[in-house]
Amino acid sequence: MLPCGSFGGGGIMKKIEAIVRKEKFQDIYKVLEKSGIGGLTVTPAQGFGRHRNGLKDKMKLEIYVDEFQTEKVVDMIRQVAKTGETGDGKIAILPLENIYRIRTGEQGASAI
Repeated sequence: MLPCGSFGGGGIMKKIEAIVRKEKFQDIYKVLEKSGIGGLTVTPAQGFGRHRNGLKDKMKLEIYVDEFQTEKVVDMIRQVAKTGETGDGKIAILPLENIYRIRTGEQGASAI
């Protein structure tokens, strides 16, 4: 299980955005839920890649993590999402300047 928000608001944070096959989403969700990440936002999406084979149904995952969790979360997504075929998706890692929990006012890593 991944520790969550362990830096008490002072750590470096990242946002992981993953676009994955719709049919792989439930398996990815189960692995991430068991991992102990602080949360996950999911949005249905459509897109195409370099092969231009029409719009395909995808799922977009957004996950906020402490920097030390980033590689582990990306590895979990990659292992479950990979089919070896065109269209497996993409994962992007973005710097996260700050995050706020609306309900409590917490900010930084403690708000993840």
